[in-house]
Amino acid sequence: MEWSTKAMAADRPFGSWADDLAAAFVQLEPRKIGEQPFRGAILRTDLAAIQVSRVEATRHTVMRLRPHIARSSSDLCFVNLQIEGVGRYTQRGHQQICGPGDLAVVDTTEPFEIANCRNFSLFCFAVPRPLLPRHFAERPQFRLSASETGRALARTLAGHADLCLGAGPESGISAFGGEHVVDLITHAAEVLQDSAPERLGMPVLLSMMLEHIDRHTANPELGAALLAAKFHCSPRYVHKLFAATGRSVGEHINGARIVACTRNLLDPQQRHKTVAEIAFNAGFRDISHFNRLFKRSNGTTPREFRRAMAAGTADGTR
Repeated sequence: MEWSTKAMAADRPFGSWADDLAAAFVQLEPRKIGEQPFRGAILRTDLAAIQVSRVEATRHTVMRLRPHIARSSSDLCFVNLQIEGVGRYTQRGHQQICGPGDLAVVDTTEPFEIANCRNFSLFCFAVPRPLLPRHFAERPQFRLSASETGRALARTLAGHADLCLGAGPESGISAFGGEHVVDLITHAAEVLQDSAPERLGMPVLLSMMLEHIDRHTANPELGAALLAAKFHCSPRYVHKLFAATGRSVGEHINGARIVACTRNLLDPQQRHKTVAEIAFNAGFRDISHFNRLFKRSNGTTPREFRRAMAAGTADGTR
């Protein structure tokens, strides 16, 4: 099944989008961010008890309101895998910020808001709540992009979604696809446990180094030499250990710093700080380098990212 925005009238700036969302998912209220012409498309397939969709649209916010819920019998959770753009999810007073490769969860039986302040694409897995582990939605954000195992799980989920959406109804995928997708989604919690499952098969020393990076990203001197001194080995051995992860020491450190900066740029208590201050506080010393890394990770510069999120808030999306 497919939906895409049709001609827009002056009194309907989203065209058919609200109707498309209701037909594909549940009743939602779209709200504009910015003045650019709106475009949106949804491709959906049903896999037994669940639905898999790909959504591509220009930036906007959608809200699930109490009047929508009063008229609905839905017991679905939306588990969204961000592919492009950055999504801000708000429900029960909790905010999730998801970049490419991250999962976010919202419960359609309670009000929520999803703000995508840049053009975006995502996979939406609509799963009945009874099929998910108990209390699954209490940990609504799964930052799969932060670990190698998480990124592998995100790639697997995206590949399976593409396969399901591209297969015809006669392929038989729907007979097993839904159960397999739910199994993959429920593994997200295990991947992100404090014990860091992706490190269980690693040398103990490497695991300790990764934990040290997670806790000390603000240290501008953090690098292979510091890790070597801390853990009594040579810098060459540090690089050898990290080579097994598929990412260099610097890539691990910069990735953790970018995550910290993204969160801080969205923190209302840090609005008085400049982008440069936030970058320095996270351990960066070269602002140009920080800007390039941030844009590569989030698809926009830090200033544009902060401005877009602030505009979404000013437009009444919170």
